Amino acid sequence: MFSIKRSLGIPMGGPVRTKTRPWATIALIIANIAVYAISSYQNFFMEISDYWVSAGGFVPSLIAMPTQLYRIFSSMFLHADFFHILFNMYFLYLFGRAVEEALGRIRYLVLYFVSGIAASIFHTAFSFLGGATAYVIPAIGASGAISGVLGSYLILFPGTSLVMGWFFLYIPMFFRMKAAYYLVFWFATQVIYGFARLGGSTAVFAHAGGFIAGVALLPLVAKKERLVQFRLARQQALWPAYVIFTPTPVKNPGLGKTTKTVMAVLLAALLFGAAYASSGLSIRGQIKAATIQYVCNGTPYLDYLCVQLPNVWEQLYIIQLGETKVLMRRLCAAGLLYDPNKRSEDLFIEELKAKVRIELYAGGFVYADLLIRNFNGSFDGEGFLQRGEGDVITQAVDVYTGKKYPANYHFKLASQTVELTYVTQYTGFVSLVATAAALAVALTKDKDLTLIGEEPERLWRPFTPYYA
Repeated sequence: MFSIKRSLGIPMGGPVRTKTRPWATIALIIANIAVYAISSYQNFFMEISDYWVSAGGFVPSLIAMPTQLYRIFSSMFLHADFFHILFNMYFLYLFGRAVEEALGRIRYLVLYFVSGIAASIFHTAFSFLGGATAYVIPAIGASGAISGVLGSYLILFPGTSLVMGWFFLYIPMFFRMKAAYYLVFWFATQVIYGFARLGGSTAVFAHAGGFIAGVALLPLVAKKERLVQFRLARQQALWPAYVIFTPTPVKNPGLGKTTKTVMAVLLAALLFGAAYASSGLSIRGQIKAATIQYVCNGTPYLDYLCVQLPNVWEQLYIIQLGETKVLMRRLCAAGLLYDPNKRSEDLFIEELKAKVRIELYAGGFVYADLLIRNFNGSFDGEGFLQRGEGDVITQAVDVYTGKKYPANYHFKLASQTVELTYVTQYTGFVSLVATAAALAVALTKDKDLTLIGEEPERLWRPFTPYYA
């Protein structure tokens, strides 16, 4: 399960004195907190339950299934644990207020959600770096959408000032730096970690994709007349005090040369990666993607299954939701999930009894009873269950103690073959276009969009902050 990568430094921001409340940002924060409360109350609000990850997490291999596209949006509101949502909402509040003020609520929300969609697309396109298994791991979090806000903030307010908090040998240190340097440094870490495969459980390319979308979309969502009004308001000291900034010339210089150079290098690297993904040479192979609806002991569930043939049994161990794992292993043991001898076969079973051997972690084994009734299914050309429905009466086994628990299911399963080459190609092409657009904006459109530009003459200097 993917979770957030903690930043090396944390921006503290400046004093806030608003003229209008950032209602869109506040609404997004409330919605995220509400969903987190619902999805984590079973774990005392400390971490999300496995059910919600399985039901709402974004899974790259499911992007080809139209019925599963809702996961792109549901995953934006799910968070792994308390610190995941805490840092995400802090960054959203810190940077989102100013971007919302500059764009307006509706345009800001469009930027936010489209950036979240782009994050999922980038995550899919660059999953080839992690191999076939990366396509079946669910990703959650609003980080991709928030990264789009950060990308827009970079273009709109590169010359603003952030107070940074940093721990050096356990000693907290605070200093002031331009937003452009912090955001470009953060973006660089996502790109470097991604290509070096150092991100661990973090979807760093989703962060990079959201950031790129925020830059690329800005000319489309920003209203020119509104930007002109804000520049005039700033000259008359009417700017909302979301940020601290130094005096800059009336004509905005846009991004500095250093920022542009680093951005160009990073975006060029992503252009190369996206081009390789869209070439069809990055990964080859197929995955069986299945959606499962079932009722277990009276409780309804919704889950998914993604495996590569032929070693299906070994891959069932990575299923996160225990109820799903038991159901799939029982079907597999009965030869009703995958059996090469059942190629293109329709099958009806009124009743089937069996014993399933369960290995225990401490050594030894126990047998679980299995009864399958009213099974009706059809298998594809490779012998994988394409459509199936029935009742499964069995026992779940605690592999540590050997204790058995009753588990009664009624399930429906539908699967299809997903060609990883095509998934990566299509998402890679979209990523390529978005990255090229972001590069063009950063290099040629920054002066038209920037509200508080960088001062080109110095990299850093101490100053007395001005408050609008």
